[in-house]
Order: sequence, then structure tokens, then C-alpha cells
Amino acid sequence: MGFETYLSAEDLSFIITTFRYPQDPRFCFDEFYQRLSEQGFVNYRGKLTTEPCFRIGTIGRLFAMDIKALLEAMCRVLGELGVAPAIRTVS
Repeated sequence: MGFETYLSAEDLSFIITTFRYPQDPRFCFDEFYQRLSEQGFVNYRGKLTTEPCFRIGTIGRLFAMDIKALLEAMCRVLGELGVAPAIRTVS
């Protein structure tokens, strides 16, 4: 979808993941946040001072269908923002 993790694969957490903003100039975090929130998903502004990023928490009782719903919502929102995601559907 145009997102790159901030940490390398071997350093990723099972609880929260930080993603860099996509390079697309049409990406606006505030709009991305608001639209995902309207669909029942909340992400968090990154806490890094040197790089624009956001975080997605994956702690709690989550199932594959929850992650699929999040990814589909993210694809929809990116499409609405005109940021063409690399994938449109999640299987």
C-alpha cells in the first residue's frame, strides 16, 4: 500500500508497528486518521521527531478477519485520498 516499516523486519514488535508515510504528496495523515476513525479504526501519530510516521497497535484479542478489515479500510481510504494503494483487496 505504499507503507514502509520504520524498523527492520527482525526488530518489529508484536504489539505496535511504526510505518513511514508514503512518498505520495497526496497522503495527508490527518485525513487518513479521520477517515479510518470513521470506519472504526484508530491509528496513532508517530512519536519520532525526525521522520513523519504513524503507528498501528496489534495488541489484544485480534483475529485474521480484524486485520483483513483494517487493511481493506486502509485501501479504501487511500483510494479516497487519491493515493493509489499497491493492492485493492485483501484475501
